[in-house]
Formats: sequence, structure tokens, C-alpha cells
Amino acid sequence: MLHWHIRFQTFRPMLSLPRLATIASETITDPSYVNEGRYRRNEETCLFKYTLSGEGVFRDGAGEHRVPAGWGFLCEIRDPATAYYYPPDASDPWTFVYMSIAGEASFRIVRELLERFGPLYELSRHEDVIAQMLACGEYRNTNPILSTAEGAHRVTTLLTTLLRSKEPTRQEDPGKRLTHLAMGIIRENLHKNLNVSELAERLRVSREHLTRVFKEQTLRTPWQYILRQKMLHACRLLKTTQLTHKEIAARFGYDTPAHFTRTFKHILGMTPGRFRAVGSVPLG
Repeated sequence: MLHWHIRFQTFRPMLSLPRLATIASETITDPSYVNEGRYRRNEETCLFKYTLSGEGVFRDGAGEHRVPAGWGFLCEIRDPATAYYYPPDASDPWTFVYMSIAGEASFRIVRELLERFGPLYELSRHEDVIAQMLACGEYRNTNPILSTAEGAHRVTTLLTTLLRSKEPTRQEDPGKRLTHLAMGIIRENLHKNLNVSELAERLRVSREHLTRVFKEQTLRTPWQYILRQKMLHACRLLKTTQLTHKEIAARFGYDTPAHFTRTFKHILGMTPGRFRAVGSVPLG
């Protein structure tokens, strides 16, 4: 079952930068689901597919690899040695989100990652890049157009996250880890009226501790970060869709368009209508 599939367009892409092609989410229960690189030789994209629940199988020249929840695989779609499929012995649905990327720069980086680390990567579901991929469901039924910078930023965020997951690092600072997890939960719940108390409860810390640590790490309170992330996503919808201000306000849990407009103007310095006409989407 296809939950959503977003095909991105890039305004005036640069050949030297990677380009975002698609982000989608599906649930598979059919054992006949098989994709083989040898039949996709004309598809000039690379793929990262991340399991949210259930399990899939990825195959390459080294053999078969199970891909359970919390793991993803990276590949060139057209590589004849690769395939991915729903396991014949599976009892649970395989639900995943994936990103396909294009451009020669993407291929160079992906090939080096595969050569150095292989195809499998373990990531927390609350990693920013996974949360951002899932948040793209808000673009469903639209044809978003990204700036060259934003498309490249999304792709490089994914690739550097995969690299970071494999490189040896010093013990991560507890404050940085808490903030990182909080950001992931926020990005996954932009469409809800998530407040700081609920966020702290999910993270099993006090509201005061979360607020203090988060501000030390980001110079913003969790509530300021929640509002800014909602408005950044609203910016993208204003620029890439024909949704009305009222429809966008409803997507982010605002009871009235007026409340949404006041918040948007406070953070972006102009009304949603003015931004749609002359504004430029910030990167973060």
C-alpha cells in the first residue's frame, strides 16, 4: 500500500550538487514485491530505504541482508547486483520510508560510502533526517518545487547522517543527545498540538530540565523550536503548493487562520500572503 509519494522538482539545478528526486512511504504485505537492479538500468538515481516496522531483505554481491526496523539500506537503483524484496517467510507488514536522489555528485558520494561502509545503516527513528523524510507526507497531492540549495541540503543531510552513523566518535554529550531526540520527536509531530510538557514526558525528563538543556544546545527554547519548525514547513507549502492559508493553518494544528497568521508574521516578519509573493524559504 502506497501511503504517499512526493516527486520533487528542483528550480535551476546545478550539475555539481546532489538533487532530491522523490520521498515516499509504503507498507508491503505481498511476497511478490521484488525490485531488481538488473531490470532498472535506465534509472539514474540512488536509493536509501529505511524500515519503520516489519522487515525487508536487501541483496547485493555479498549476499542477503535482513533490514529490520531502525535499519536502512543504500544502493544505486540500477546496480545489477542488487535487489530488495518482502521476505517470503515474513508474518508482519514491511513499512518503510525512502528517498531517491539524483545527480553525479550523489553517485560519487554513494559509491564511496558503499565501498567504505557497505549498504546497511542503523539510525534512530528520531534522527532529524528520518523525521524530515516522514514530515514530507504533508506535501501529498502537490508538486513541490525546491530551490537548488534546499534540495542539495536535504540530500547532504541524509548522506552525512549515514557517514556519521559509521564513524567512530567520542561518547556523545548527554545534553546533545537529549536535544537531538527532542528535535526528532518535534519534527514527527508538527501536525499535532505538541507542547513542551508532553515532549518532556515522552523523553522521561522534567519540563524544566528539557528547556534548560535544549536552550543551552540551540539558543532556543523547545517551544520556540516547535513554532519555528512549523513555520518553516508552512513556508515550503506556501511556495510549492496552492493550499490556502486556512488549509495550511489546519495542517499544523491551528484552530484559526488568524492565530497562524500572527505566529507566522512574528517569526518570518511578514504575513503568509506576502511571503508567498516575495519570500524565500530559509534552510533552517
